[in-house]
Amino acid sequence: MASLKDIRRRIGAVRGTQKVTRAMKLVAAAKLKRAQQDALDARAYAYELHDAAMRISMRLGPGAPTMWRRPGSIECIDVVVVTSDRGLCGGFNENLLRQLEGGITVVEDHAIATKLFVIGRKGVRHCRAKGFDMEAVPVEGGDDAAASWIIERILGRYGRGESAGANLLFNRFTGSAGYEPVFWNLVPLFRRGTGPDRFMDYIYEPDRADFLDGLARASLKATLTQAMLESRGAELAARMAAMDSATRNADDMISHLTFVYNRARQESITRELIDIVGGAEALK
Repeated sequence: MASLKDIRRRIGAVRGTQKVTRAMKLVAAAKLKRAQQDALDARAYAYELHDAAMRISMRLGPGAPTMWRRPGSIECIDVVVVTSDRGLCGGFNENLLRQLEGGITVVEDHAIATKLFVIGRKGVRHCRAKGFDMEAVPVEGGDDAAASWIIERILGRYGRGESAGANLLFNRFTGSAGYEPVFWNLVPLFRRGTGPDRFMDYIYEPDRADFLDGLARASLKATLTQAMLESRGAELAARMAAMDSATRNADDMISHLTFVYNRARQESITRELIDIVGGAEALK
């Protein structure tokens, strides 16, 4: 059995760790409200812009710009992956990367290659270790610059026929304590006409090609920015939940160690009393 000194040292170490986890939980909770509002605002804007692009795509015929047309063959698919830079957020990155690996396995079974564009140090490190064909997205300039960098890459590859499209994988923020990994289509911007909008036509000003190019880029940038903001909110929610769980586990461990300490102390006192009584009896 550990000595009383060792048990006291362990109790002190757990209490120190608990202070850190409690502080990290409070920091995440303080940032979460702002992140939640940013994610909801971006979601509303991106949804409206994407819906407008999809309604227009129903009316575009064979002469539509490349990014609005379905690919002829599928040999490679681009995937944009949004992870976090930091850990201590439970299964936030692990669950997402597990989804990614499962998707890569499925497409490779159909002889389709994948090209990854990864945001976040955790994802970059994981994908490099796995040997995936990937590029790390530069994020030093902020979300807007990162989104622009991705758009140029995926539209360039799609336009040159190097990929059959691009998908987006990120953790979608679902509330103060939840998130879910989701796959979204980015390119091509295509929807088969099924509703009343397929009978509508539009007047494009000043030029049809310029308008469609601008709308496509604006829709992609809004969607990518939304994904990064939602991932940030989901990361904070995951970290808050993980630190809350760690704090409660520390409470349980402190209670157990305190019980062990008190029992060991009582046993030590009992042994001393027995030695004293035994010595007194020997002197009679």
